Amino acid sequence: MKAESVFATLTGLGGAAVAASGCWFVKPYDCAERLECDVINEDGTSNGACEGKCVPEPLNGFAEEPELVWIGPEQLRPLACAGVLPGAPIDLSDSWTGRADMPDAPQCPACTCSAPMCELPAGVTARSLAVCQEGPGGVEMPFDAPPGWDGACVSPGTLPAERFGSYTIPPATERPCAPVPVDPPRAEEPQPRALGDLVAVACTGFVEEHLCDREPLCMLHQQRPPPGFRHCIFTSASSNQGPSLPCSDPAPRGGAPRYSDRFVFYRDVIDDRTCSACTCTSVTPSTCEARVSTYEDAACGQPVATTTVDGEGACVVPPSAMTLGSLSAEWLVNAPGSCAPRGGELTGTEPERVIMTLCCLPEDT
Repeated sequence: MKAESVFATLTGLGGAAVAASGCWFVKPYDCAERLECDVINEDGTSNGACEGKCVPEPLNGFAEEPELVWIGPEQLRPLACAGVLPGAPIDLSDSWTGRADMPDAPQCPACTCSAPMCELPAGVTARSLAVCQEGPGGVEMPFDAPPGWDGACVSPGTLPAERFGSYTIPPATERPCAPVPVDPPRAEEPQPRALGDLVAVACTGFVEEHLCDREPLCMLHQQRPPPGFRHCIFTSASSNQGPSLPCSDPAPRGGAPRYSDRFVFYRDVIDDRTCSACTCTSVTPSTCEARVSTYEDAACGQPVATTTVDGEGACVVPPSAMTLGSLSAEWLVNAPGSCAPRGGELTGTEPERVIMTLCCLPEDT
C-alpha cells in the first residue's frame, strides 16, 4: 500500500498520535503534499515520519514486504492475527502458518486376515419320509448342535420313529479368511506435540515506503509487538526445489540490524489422502472332511448310522423303526488353507510440501 493511502487513513482517524518536532496538529491531507512530522524514538533519535518499525528492504528472492511472525510452542500460538496489536488504529491480517517439522503422512493400519477354518456341520435335518429325493410331503425337523460345536456327543432332543424316516447332513464347510477389523484410535491416544516443537504464525500489516530516515520501509504500528513476534521476511519453495535462500550476514557491531536470524518452517497443508480397504485373497484352498454319527439314545451309545461328508453334504435313510436321540462328529481331514492380505495403502495425491524460509531481524532491535 502506498504511503498516501495510509496517511489518508490516519488523517481519517484523527491524525497520528506522535511526538513531533515542530508538528502539533495534522492538517487536512492533500495528495500533492507530504505530511512532515518527525516521530521521536525512545532513545531520542528520529524515526522520520514512520509511526512504526523502520526495517531494511527484503533480500532478493523474498516477498516484497516484511511481516510480523510469531514463533513459539504450538500450545501458546495466537489463534488469530487480529487483535495482537492492542490500541493500534490498523489491525493485522492472517497470512500463513507453518511447523518446524515436516508434517507426518497419514498412517494406514497394517492389514491382517483371520485364519480360514474347517467347520463341522451344524447338525442334521430329519424328515418323516424315508426318501432322500426332494419333493412335497413329509415333515422336516431340525436337529441342531449348539453354536461352535466341536463334534462331542450332543442330544438336542428325541425324535420318535414315525418322524424319523431320513435325514440330511449339511457339508463340512470352510470359514474363509476375512479382514481383521482395526479399532479406530481412541481420542486420548494421540499425544500432544512436545512444548519445544515450534510453529510460525505470520501476520501481515501495513508497510509503507519513504517514511523512515535511514531505512526504506516502515511497518506501521508494529514497532513494539507482543512477546514472541519477530520482524521477518520470507520466501516459499516446494520441498523438491532444493536448498532455500540464505539470510543476511549479521550486522557489524553498531551497524543497522539485518535480516540475519534464519528459520525454516513447513507451511500447513491439507493432506486428504485415504487408506485403501483391506481385503483377503485365498492362496491355498481348505480341505475339510468329517464323519457324522447318529444314535437312538441320548448318550451316543446306540448307533443309527455313520456317514462321511465333505463339501457336498449327504442324505441318509436309516433302518425303519429307529429313533433319533443324539449325534457326534469327528474330523477325517481338517486342513485349513491360507490367504494373503491386501490393501491398507495410501491412495490419492501427496500434497505439495511448501518450505517457508524466514529471515528475521535479531530480537530486541
